[in-house]
Amino acid sequence: MSQENNTQLDKVKKDISAQVLAKVDAFQAAGELRIPKDYSPENALKSAYLILTEQENSQKKPVLEVCTKESIANALLKMVVWGLSPMKKQCDFIPYGNKLECSIEYTGNIVLAKRFGGLKDIKARAIFKQDQFEFEVNPETGKIKIVTHKQTLESIGSKDVVGAYAVMEMADGGRDVEIMSMQQIRDAWNQGAMKGNSPAHKNFPDQMAMKTVINRACKLLIRGSDDAVLFGDDDENAKPLDRVSEDVNQNIRENANKETLSFEDVEDAKFEEIKDEPAEISESETANGPGF
Repeated sequence: MSQENNTQLDKVKKDISAQVLAKVDAFQAAGELRIPKDYSPENALKSAYLILTEQENSQKKPVLEVCTKESIANALLKMVVWGLSPMKKQCDFIPYGNKLECSIEYTGNIVLAKRFGGLKDIKARAIFKQDQFEFEVNPETGKIKIVTHKQTLESIGSKDVVGAYAVMEMADGGRDVEIMSMQQIRDAWNQGAMKGNSPAHKNFPDQMAMKTVINRACKLLIRGSDDAVLFGDDDENAKPLDRVSEDVNQNIRENANKETLSFEDVEDAKFEEIKDEPAEISESETANGPGF
């Protein structure tokens, strides 16, 4: 790539980042959206910029060169809307041809469940074939209780995973359990491009199974939550952030990426077009199954 193109690309990168922050500031001034006190959109955008500067697609081409400036801007804005940090691996940026998407990691789902869904802590465990495992369901409440789970060093080293479960401790003192059989887990993996056949799935099926059950446990908490935490009495000084209005917020959470926001003020630049490039999926996304 020529020096002129390098300079132009660098300018576009900075323009996009500045444009997203300007959008956020505009929403903030309008009071349309709010974020918790513990999230800094400025820091998140800076860390995203550093990550994207070094990221390449499967053809070893810079993501910021290949992907359209509008898709990059929308991916960054979605990250801020969700209130997640790419530096902490709460979300990933995935190129699909010439379009960049922001994908939530299982750790991001934990953050959102804690922030909005009343989750205090969550622990997951894989169930191996030789384990002694028993659970029961309370017919009145529908809640699951783990009666016993005994493992040996031999069983956890077998890679013969038959299921996984997550134990949720809630902020109100309640507890709940989510259990998935290996068939359910594989059905979730089959939603991804790798169909559960990535090196991570083959070499660490227990870890990937635990990520999957954590995602499932957190999704219901997130979907059933409201934004009351953003407007609590102890949140007077929280910065109002622009979540791009309720319609866009709903679109992002439930129908992500079907429509893009307009960033017409971003200066035009030349980008290489990749046609019919296969989508790149992160290992975590293939394990997660459909996003929430």
